[in-house]
Amino acid sequence: MRTWRRRSTVRLIVAYISSIVLAASSAVSAQDACTALSAVSIPGTSIASAKTVPANAATGAPAFCEVQATLSPVTGSTIGAVYRLPSKWNGKILGIGGGGSAGNVSLQGAATGLARGYAVVQNDLGHPGTSATDWTFAVKAPGQPNTEPIIDFGHRATHTATVVGKDLVSRFYKRPAQRSYWQGCSTGGRQGLAEVQRYPADYDGVIAGAPVYSPLVYSNAILRVQAFHGKPESNLLPAHVPLIQKAVLAACDMKDGVADGILTDPRACTWDPGELACPSTSLRASAPSSDGASSADCLTPAQVETVRRAYAGVKTKDGRYAAMPLMRGGESDWVARMIGTPQAPRGVNAVLGAPFVSHIVMANPSYDIMTFDPERDMATLNRGLAEHVHQQNPDIAAFVSRGGKLLLWHGFNDPGPSPLSTIEYFDAVNAKVPAAKDAVRLFLAPGVLHCGGGAGPDRFDALTALENWVEKGTAPASMIATKANSPVSRPLCPYPQLPHYKGSGDINDAGNYVCAR
Repeated sequence: MRTWRRRSTVRLIVAYISSIVLAASSAVSAQDACTALSAVSIPGTSIASAKTVPANAATGAPAFCEVQATLSPVTGSTIGAVYRLPSKWNGKILGIGGGGSAGNVSLQGAATGLARGYAVVQNDLGHPGTSATDWTFAVKAPGQPNTEPIIDFGHRATHTATVVGKDLVSRFYKRPAQRSYWQGCSTGGRQGLAEVQRYPADYDGVIAGAPVYSPLVYSNAILRVQAFHGKPESNLLPAHVPLIQKAVLAACDMKDGVADGILTDPRACTWDPGELACPSTSLRASAPSSDGASSADCLTPAQVETVRRAYAGVKTKDGRYAAMPLMRGGESDWVARMIGTPQAPRGVNAVLGAPFVSHIVMANPSYDIMTFDPERDMATLNRGLAEHVHQQNPDIAAFVSRGGKLLLWHGFNDPGPSPLSTIEYFDAVNAKVPAAKDAVRLFLAPGVLHCGGGAGPDRFDALTALENWVEKGTAPASMIATKANSPVSRPLCPYPQLPHYKGSGDINDAGNYVCAR
């Protein structure tokens, strides 16, 4: 008996040691495979480094191989790319988008994908700056556009980084990726549409949130700066924002049957800011003084017109929008976007969207956006190198025909790129490509601002919805959205459906809502 026990113990010890040796051998093998990528030869590609990054128990990040590369598909193009290849791979690739004028090569940007086992592909959009408001890459000197970096920013950097990424993935794992997905919002959403329209074979599925895909994004920004800052008396006070919000909710919150601070369909709200107009000074001591100074508890005639213009948008004589209407209910972002702060006195629009015109269209950083005339200048926003940045083509038949799926989403209270523009693109795609009805979905997020924030729930798992759509053929009928530090949850519904309260039960529970038109 003792002999048998000794033999069993020996076997267990040998098995344990073998497993340790095997694990160590596997780790060494993975490390060697990672290091070997630094020596691979890919046309137009220079590998700067390839190193193994150990798992981080504190953050939950898995071990992965990180490859940093510079891609130069043409002379004058210098694209920074980072590839993060997890040791436990799910067999798929995930491309990650940037924001504003910048790409995204950060580890934070890759974290969710890595945790799910994705090989993550990231790029810097052809210039190394990480600031979303730095447009200097687009101009060599006044009057001289920096052509190749602009094309990279528009679409080439993302495509090139994806092609090289697929090559590196195949070399590292000794087999090609089974599926490739893209996920991004704002500029990242535009990158996704560029892939769908220009390079339909790159990705099997694309998530494009709040895509800044058309010239209207930039004319929106400029004309809103003009509306709020064209005349000193036109701008609002920060204190006007809660005043307006309160009035909007009082007028429209119950239109969807639920008093929750969220307008399910802000298009149905027609509240007029004239209701907050200041009475004459003879009737109200707190009204504007005779020199035109503003009051915090009412709006001057000029301020009423500013708000009306924001809600109405700006049309040219031919009836086309030059600035899309802002949705009522999304005023919480007006101070940062339009009214201004010490850091951005004319609002974020003046430094985030408007510089597209000065740097890419005009190649003149000194261009005065206050001189922009929509009747005269709208056509220029589509010309020259700008064409590489806009992603307006609704003909995505090539993407659809190979089984591609496009999941669009937009915050219904976005004060930047308008949700109405994304609705227009969705409608144009379906009109142009009949088969798109089974390949494209649009989800509007009530109460949500630009890519997140606002009163509405803004956290939802679009990636799982896309995986199920592409891999199992199950189109998303809804996605459950939640909000950090809040009990609120809602179903996000495929447009033109929106969430409707069933009439009973907890109004914060998504289960008590149904998607309907």
